[in-house]
Amino acid sequence: MSSVSQSTTTASIWTISGKFLARTLDFVSLLALARILKPEDFGLVAIATSMLVIVEAILDLPLTQALMRQPSPSDRMFDTAFTLSVLRGGAISLLMVILAWPTALIYDDSRLVLLVAVLSLAPAMRSLISPRMVLFMQRFDFKREFALDIIAKGSTLLFGVGAALTTGSYWALAVGAVAGPFAAAISSYLLAPMRPTLTLSEWKHFQDMIGWNTVSQILNSINWQLDRLLLPRFTSLSTFGAFSVADNLAGIPHQTFVGPLMRPLMAAYSSVGDHRKLLTAYLKATNAITLVAAPILLILALLAEQIVRVIVGEKWAFAAPILQWLCLVSLIGLPSTMMPALAMVLDNTRYVALRMFVEFVIRFPVTVLGIIYFGLAGALAARIVAVLVAYAASLLITRWLIGATFGAQLRAFFRPLAASLPMIGFLLCVQPMLTILPPGLNLIVSLMFCGGAALAIFWVFALLIWQAVGRPDGLETIIVQKILPRNRALTS
Repeated sequence: MSSVSQSTTTASIWTISGKFLARTLDFVSLLALARILKPEDFGLVAIATSMLVIVEAILDLPLTQALMRQPSPSDRMFDTAFTLSVLRGGAISLLMVILAWPTALIYDDSRLVLLVAVLSLAPAMRSLISPRMVLFMQRFDFKREFALDIIAKGSTLLFGVGAALTTGSYWALAVGAVAGPFAAAISSYLLAPMRPTLTLSEWKHFQDMIGWNTVSQILNSINWQLDRLLLPRFTSLSTFGAFSVADNLAGIPHQTFVGPLMRPLMAAYSSVGDHRKLLTAYLKATNAITLVAAPILLILALLAEQIVRVIVGEKWAFAAPILQWLCLVSLIGLPSTMMPALAMVLDNTRYVALRMFVEFVIRFPVTVLGIIYFGLAGALAARIVAVLVAYAASLLITRWLIGATFGAQLRAFFRPLAASLPMIGFLLCVQPMLTILPPGLNLIVSLMFCGGAALAIFWVFALLIWQAVGRPDGLETIIVQKILPRNRALTS
């Protein structure tokens, strides 16, 4: 294995481990809060957080990506990055406060005024995180980011659940949302010390990436938050709360495995100078992400009813079909997640904006009309249509960028899906037996056993297919080398 591949693998292990533990803490928090609070509480807070996501995207600055491109960032560059981050955080908080009253009027709920204002503190806290954390990312050292994730999510869990037990109110969700970034900001200076100075002297190193990236982030956020903005107007808060919780559950594989891989992969792409090697690295990354995330998404989809009953209780049972459809959306969208990182490394962020625009042109009318006429079902159908369009656009753009043929890109995605077929058959067989079990320890143990068995079946067939197609270099190679270190000849 090359030194770059080995460094990327080690970095990926740290980032995935950190996100896995962080998502475990999120999962525990969701488990506790969903049993204390009502679906309406989640729906109310989801309205405010959807607004926050869009505002943050509109004012997004790719500061980390810009610093990653610099071989040796100077102190003045870090000070400029800090200054830009603080200005961005302050602007977001101010804009959220201004929007608080109109938001309450739009959704006819006066509670949103103070709730939106309090949640505006979260981006202000995030803007204070030490920019020198990027130095360790450049060295493929993600241990500090691992620690920062755990500290942030641990604080969210501690303060959020504590507030829920004390008040039994939706304010617990807001308290947790602010506590995590606050703890992360303080901890970042212990992990990556710096004494920031306010300056914009090195603005020239950041301005090139801001234009197209800002357009991309705005379009991306509108694409993925549009249904969250419209659903509360055309459905009940309870239905929207179920949609929000199901969306969080369906997002676990992406946030745990796919998202964390983006930074080490960007670092790896940046270090690959040869065009052919970059093409190979991209296809390997697409295959690896699908291998890791696809089986988990399929397990969530096929055992959605039982998982919802165990995790959040019987009162959330109507969220199970929503979870199934959202997992399907996430599965189809897996390959599309790789293209933006590739375009940024190649300094072609306009292609990211192009893909987001194509998706927006289709998603906006389909979502609006779907929700107006069909409610929740229309929103889910619109997501599927949009993610198929995004995948098609990503295939085309990737071919333009690095010359990857459609066949090569599809094979990197569909080979892991082929290994999923026996696992799907197994889950369909055990599903009726799990359905009749009442909530309790037996159902929990049975779910864990069936989930583990399903993953084992998937990986057995994934390795058999890998062997059958000639043992191409990829994640399977790394796994075999780790499991069978004395038999590395098998992979040669």
